[in-house]
Amino acid sequence: MGVSLLRRPAKPRPTFRPLAVAEVDPVAEHAVSIGFDVSGMPEFLDYRAGQYVTLRALVGGEDVRQSYSIWVPPSRARREGIIRVAAAAVQGGRMSPWLANEVEVGETMGVLPPMGTFTLDEDDRPRHHVGVVGGSGITPVLAITAAALEQNPESTVTLVVANRTRASTVLGAEVAALAEASGGRLHVEHVLSRESVDGVRHGRIDPAVLTEVVEEVRNEPGGVAGVDDWWLCGPEGLIVDVEDWLGTQGVAPEHIHRERFTSTGPVDPVEPARSPASSD
Repeated sequence: MGVSLLRRPAKPRPTFRPLAVAEVDPVAEHAVSIGFDVSGMPEFLDYRAGQYVTLRALVGGEDVRQSYSIWVPPSRARREGIIRVAAAAVQGGRMSPWLANEVEVGETMGVLPPMGTFTLDEDDRPRHHVGVVGGSGITPVLAITAAALEQNPESTVTLVVANRTRASTVLGAEVAALAEASGGRLHVEHVLSRESVDGVRHGRIDPAVLTEVVEEVRNEPGGVAGVDDWWLCGPEGLIVDVEDWLGTQGVAPEHIHRERFTSTGPVDPVEPARSPASSD
């Protein structure tokens, strides 16, 4: 008797959908938040915090595609019918300068539904999360932070955010607003590499900064051990340095979530372009 091997139907590949630009708002020097109207479109609203969308547009006559993280949590997107991404102009970039300087409300762009594995699990236990981000690495981590605070009223989040200057801090006002609304459950520590500001750390994120910040928040020595999940997002060098340090602290790999950015611009870009395949 022959054996029939039944193949599962192939999962349809996602296709670009034309979406109208509903909002264009400045969120830093040379950076904007772009909101797309996705009312009544579950394929765009049923996403997980931390995922990204791929945009497609004709820029200077060239068909350009680039991925950008959604910075609002799913609950807000469903409530308002809008998903929002942030883009900052990168010198030499193909899409980001166009997004940051030329896109207007009412334009239509091709957008793939959200995807990506750098996401918050559906876990309603109280947890302490730490996000370590550089530049526009804040975008997915801001969505994850908001969603984590929603999951459990006892969960807490610490964000260590590296930027060049205050003016270049992407989504700085949005982070501050979330911290103010959190009732003390979100602590934000900014680190500026090219500007000295009273009350703000100057330099770069290093093991000493991370240890001090976490111990301050946990209010006990050895605070690293009290962190449930680490969220690392930004330029490659930052991710590698922090991940290596966490390994020396005995943090298990399953508690470290990372999404690497690559860029055609400077080594420490404000708005790197993501390579989606590099997330895990």
